[in-house]
Amino acid sequence: MLFIVSNGLNGSDPVAEPFTHQAVSSHMTTIKDSVHDHIEVTGVARDLLDTPPVQRLRRIKQLGMAVLVYPSANHTRFEHSLGVYHLADRALNQLGVEGRTAKRVRAAALLHDIGHPPYSHNIEALLHRKTGKYHDEVHDLLRSGQVAEVLADHELAPRRVADLIAGEGRLGALVSGELDVDRMD
Repeated sequence: MLFIVSNGLNGSDPVAEPFTHQAVSSHMTTIKDSVHDHIEVTGVARDLLDTPPVQRLRRIKQLGMAVLVYPSANHTRFEHSLGVYHLADRALNQLGVEGRTAKRVRAAALLHDIGHPPYSHNIEALLHRKTGKYHDEVHDLLRSGQVAEVLADHELAPRRVADLIAGEGRLGALVSGELDVDRMD
């Protein structure tokens, strides 16, 4: 289970509460994660958290049908996406990458799985036959809707974020490469 930790604005003490759609607010900065402990979520990533495509990841199991054999393998694409965001954030800080480029990579890390259907890789071949697309082809998903609005509010081009998710560009391998933050999480 994920918890958010309020940063104690307005003189109140910091409070941990279950992470729900209603609990997310503009002052939320930290999420308690079972793997990475506390994840600082700021800027574009904080604003993307509350969008329906990102919230949808809460209902998609990371390991698909493996949960039927391993009942404790029940983490979600949402938890995984937060972990990928966290690892990308740490890598960017270590590399000294800042500004709009860093914001774009952080957004791509958080959004890298928004194209996953339920049961993910188990039905990906069928999905590809029906739609001609794979889960990581997210250009259309980022072109319009609330995610596109949040990216625009942060002056980020959806196409450039989608290109990073596809592994393109100078830092694309950090999000989608042979040894990337997706695999590390």
